[in-house]
Amino acid sequence: MKSVRRSFSSSALSLAFACTMLGAMSSQTARAQGAAAPIGYWANAAKVNTLVVEQNGTCGFTNKGKVLYSGTCRWQASARGGILDLQYPMPLKPGHIRWSIVYLNQTTITVAGEKFFKQAQ
Repeated sequence: MKSVRRSFSSSALSLAFACTMLGAMSSQTARAQGAAAPIGYWANAAKVNTLVVEQNGTCGFTNKGKVLYSGTCRWQASARGGILDLQYPMPLKPGHIRWSIVYLNQTTITVAGEKFFKQAQ
């Protein structure tokens, strides 16, 4: 009977350890999901360049009020920001523009290194 108890005890201990490790890994995965997409209307300091990202995935980029790119955005999150991939229509296949976005705070981001500020809509 002693060998059965030891076997059961080590199995229970192994199971408890495995559950603890799974719990720790799942909490790390939740934290690793990253930053939210930069939903809203953003402009640089001179308000020459603007970026609009809507909740439904529609987005666009303007320069001096002229639309340069308009299409659908996909967000690939990282810890402090992510990659915003704007897909726009082209004759042969869709075009892509990818910008590195870094959150400096809730109202300031960098878009490919340039500071943009959240604007009232």
